[in-house]
Amino acid sequence: MRFNSSYEVIEKIEIKKRNGIELKAFKAFMDSIGNPQLKLKCIHVGGTNGKGSTTNALRSVLQQNYKVGTFTSPYLETHHDRIRIDDVFIDDQSIVDYANEYYDAWLEYGLSMFEIDMFIAVQYFIDHNVDIAVFEVGLGGNQDATNIIDPMVSVITNIGLDHMEFLGNTYTSIATAKAGIIKEGKALITAEKREECLSVFRTTCEEKHAQMIQCSELSDIYVDDVLHFTYRGLKIKQNTIAKYQAYNSAIAIETLFYLRENNYIECSDTEIKKGIYNAVWKGRFEVVSKHPLVIVDGAHNEEGMRALVDSCADYDNIRILFSALADKPYHKMLKQLYRLTDDITVCEFDFPRAAKAEVIAEGFDVNIIHDYKKAIDTLVNEDKTLLICGSLYFISDVRDYFLKKGESTL
Repeated sequence: MRFNSSYEVIEKIEIKKRNGIELKAFKAFMDSIGNPQLKLKCIHVGGTNGKGSTTNALRSVLQQNYKVGTFTSPYLETHHDRIRIDDVFIDDQSIVDYANEYYDAWLEYGLSMFEIDMFIAVQYFIDHNVDIAVFEVGLGGNQDATNIIDPMVSVITNIGLDHMEFLGNTYTSIATAKAGIIKEGKALITAEKREECLSVFRTTCEEKHAQMIQCSELSDIYVDDVLHFTYRGLKIKQNTIAKYQAYNSAIAIETLFYLRENNYIECSDTEIKKGIYNAVWKGRFEVVSKHPLVIVDGAHNEEGMRALVDSCADYDNIRILFSALADKPYHKMLKQLYRLTDDITVCEFDFPRAAKAEVIAEGFDVNIIHDYKKAIDTLVNEDKTLLICGSLYFISDVRDYFLKKGESTL
């Protein structure tokens, strides 16, 4: 089969779901082409929340001295944004060329969309001679398609109760799955604080002869026009108003300190400060309109929503538009949002796994406006701050709507 456009390729691969045989087929495919991923100097970032932000912060700092590839998910603007070099999306022609060369093999090995994306990222990074590649785990860790790499260091941001249908319904079981990215002799860096999770990490690190490094405490966290915090004596400013990003950036800083101290990279404190300042991750406490003020955030589980609510604590006169996927703990997320306001509206968006508004609203005194576009138009008000949240897929649609309206700050 010959492809003429990236649209044709993406249309074909997006229907290819997880094949249920763990990583065996993907590993066999990568082995058949010589395991190119082992040529890359890379960093592996896993965890429940903050993976994308941490990956982006690492990229922003490292990009000052190195050519940096990043692989993240899900996409926010276009399928292409999963794979970037120096924050520039993969181009159409590269996707077409890889598909025309390898599509028959992808079919032969029964690869899923995520596995195909991972392969394309690896090959793209090699073909463009990146110095360092940062891979964000998609789901779990031990059986994730990214877990074919041999990283300089592994990062697990934190553990939350998410994707329980795949990873188990306890912190211990989820930590065990995510600890699968820890490699022999390669350090683990984590900001997790729960002892039941840390116990899993310690045991795995001992078995793998790997050092475990816990992030230090942050201090002086506050927001004026930007975020301020201090980490290990380093006074940091970041161009965001989300307090929770301080914790994600701290994980990135700890990782950079480790890589620098062990001679993997060269990176000054000044470069760390500059890179973190510029590390803005779209869809995370992102202002899409200033007048009136509209903030979007992709928080999609209880822990993520708690962090979002904490970051909104200083906002008065706030109203919320909420939607979620059917397999997420939307009632627990709603309870968190009630800490901010009782002016909450739930809606729906066009996605196969999206929850129905009546189901989300069941048992809660909330407003229902089914169509998210109508909801936005109804709720936007100069006298109120509008927070829109609940799912990255939802936020992707919302951002696109604001762009098309031509009234956003994007």
